This record gives sequence, structure tokens and C-alpha cells, in this order.
Amino acid sequence: MDHGLFRYQMDYFAEKYTVIVWDVPGHGLSRPYEGFSLPGAASDLIGILNSENVEKAHLVGQSMGGYIIQYIARDHPERAMSLTAVGSSPLQPSYYTTLDIWLLSITPSLLRLFPHSKLIKTIAKQVAIQATSQAYAHKTLKKLSKKEISEIMGTVYRGVKKYQYDRVLPVDLLIIVGGDDRTGRVQTYCRRWAEREKRPLKIIANAAHNTNMDNPDEFNRILGDFLRKIEE
Repeated sequence: MDHGLFRYQMDYFAEKYTVIVWDVPGHGLSRPYEGFSLPGAASDLIGILNSENVEKAHLVGQSMGGYIIQYIARDHPERAMSLTAVGSSPLQPSYYTTLDIWLLSITPSLLRLFPHSKLIKTIAKQVAIQATSQAYAHKTLKKLSKKEISEIMGTVYRGVKKYQYDRVLPVDLLIIVGGDDRTGRVQTYCRRWAEREKRPLKIIANAAHNTNMDNPDEFNRILGDFLRKIEE
């Protein structure tokens, strides 16, 4: 996706916060981009915060974005007021079996087997259940070649494998997942994450992987309540 995934959050949260959305390297207007990696993307985001004179921020990451903000919390915990992981999963290696890592490693190759048009239609239907959300996903994915999509998934695999940090992140964390999210084992990992670390978990009905776009009203309410509690 690109920064448009958060279109329903921008105005809502701009009433109280400075809201910054971005195109992750290799996505949207941040293309072309050579050498994309999850830790590199985390460094790029820190650079954006520096350029905007933001010392600390509430970091909200959806799917792969949830991995990027975990890298920030690991390497720059002083910059994170809180983390909100949406349809994401923990990066600590102890959560994953050898089979999990193997399946993730072969995903880029499997994606190359699909015709481009079928691939983006399949992904768009998987990540969203609302018609407008599916249309956005399809329009956004259409801008990426099959090779780019495969390379992004390869970056995710390498980022998960490279993390190698098995301690609890020293920052407040909210875990959000759509009740209809069928992406991999995201729901299972979110539940394990919340249970093991005693983190709050919110399951949003009528929403799939792109939870904040499928059910923005419920998402905004839940995130807003979490941020207010952090700041009390």
C-alpha cells in the first residue's frame, strides 16, 4: 500500500496531533528505491522525524509497517511514545517455528507464479472486505510490477530473519487486528503476542487485513482511547 491507506485517520487525528504519513521506501512516490530493508526504512523514518523536528511520536504501523516501527522501538526507544501494530505480528524469533520461516522464505517465489492481474486481484480481495477498501488496494497494487511485489515480500522475510532480538520492547504497545483478517497466521500471532507480553489486543469486526480502512470509525475510536490513556 501507500500513505493513502491512512486517509480516514489523517483528518480525524489532525484535530489533536501533528499527523505524518509516508510512502515506505519502494512504495508510492518513494519509488524507485535501491536497497530497501526494514532497518533501513526505520532509519529513513527517523530521518523524517528529525527533519520535522519531532522528538517523540506515537508510531502506527500496518502489516509490514508494524515491523518497521518495532525496529525503531528496538534501536531508538527514546523516539517512540507508543507503538500501534495493525494486522502485524511480533518480530521476536521465539514466536516463529522453522516451518514459519521457511514458508515466509518461499513466498516471493510463489508470487512470481501468478499472472500480474490475477496476483493483484487476489491480494486486494484478501486484504480488505469493503468495496472501497478493495478498490483502493487494487489501484495501489496495480502501480507495482510483479517483480516489485515479490521483492517487497523478500524484504519482509529478510527483515524478520535479521531481527534477532528476543526481549520485550520497552514501550507501550497496542495490537489491533481485523476479525476477518485471513493473512497468513496474523491473528494467531497477535493473540500470542498479547497473551505473552500482557499487551492490549483489540479485534475489530467487519474488517480484514487493512483494518483501519475497512472499519475506520471503530479503529479511530480504539486508537484515540489508547493514545489518551498514554498521555494521561
